[in-house]
Amino acid sequence: MSELGLSEEHRVCMSGYLRFTRYQRAHHLRSVDACFQDVKDTRLVEETYTAEEVMEMLEALEDVVRAEVETELIHASHTTSLLLAKLFTQAQKWHLTLTVDTSDLENQELLDEIKKFEEQDVQPRPSMELPSPKRRVLAPLTDVDGPMGLLQAEMHRLSSHNEELKVKLEQAEAKARDLEKGKTEMSVNLQAARDEVNTLKNCMATRPTNDDVTELVDEVEKMRLQLAMQQTDTTMDQLSSDLTVSRQTLLQVKAQLQLAEKELEKKFSQTGAYQNMKKMLNRKNDQIRSMRKKLDIYEPNTDDVIDE
Repeated sequence: MSELGLSEEHRVCMSGYLRFTRYQRAHHLRSVDACFQDVKDTRLVEETYTAEEVMEMLEALEDVVRAEVETELIHASHTTSLLLAKLFTQAQKWHLTLTVDTSDLENQELLDEIKKFEEQDVQPRPSMELPSPKRRVLAPLTDVDGPMGLLQAEMHRLSSHNEELKVKLEQAEAKARDLEKGKTEMSVNLQAARDEVNTLKNCMATRPTNDDVTELVDEVEKMRLQLAMQQTDTTMDQLSSDLTVSRQTLLQVKAQLQLAEKELEKKFSQTGAYQNMKKMLNRKNDQIRSMRKKLDIYEPNTDDVIDE
């Protein structure tokens, strides 16, 4: 049994279990023998029997023997399972996990070792080899003093530490999920801001540009020069009408520029392009005011003519 790596205490336990199984096996064999003896005593009383009677007796005997063998096998299975349950319960108290390799149950070499051990256990031993009747009693698991108490305290400490680590892990996972959610929201907000900027750029493309304002100023200047060169009343009236239309157009452009300035102040108040656009509009307004002053200088009576 040394090949199985059992200690002396485990050898004693194994010997006791084999004696128990040997007793159970002998008990069930006696039950089977009793079944045959019962048939001999109660059924075999005649000198001759027909084939049908023999078949009937054999079938009845078969049923009885089958029931006895089945009962013995079920009992052996239950006792083995109970033994495993006891071993697992002891292991769980020490926070151990045992495994069972059922493939070893058909290992013929190991089964031969068990057979040899049982045969040696059945053989009588010299008096000097008889085991001591005294049994070793292990320290109870509930002992709070000595190495047992220290071991249990360490196991409790490790269990508590494990629980704390689980809580920290759950908190870390929750923080990671929150960060991922925040990252997704920031991505959505960034995309929305980009779309808004693109929309504002498209709006800017439809507004009057500096070139359009400059072109209008040039046209007004040309009309002013034409008014200065022509002296007739008819020409003056026509030029005055054109100038009025030009002024109205200029006022419309100015209104559009003011509207664009207000919209840009609302939409570009948080962008760098806002200040640049505002400066550009102020500069264009200064140019328009300068142009009007020049018109007043060169054509001081223009307003009177228009009023008439």
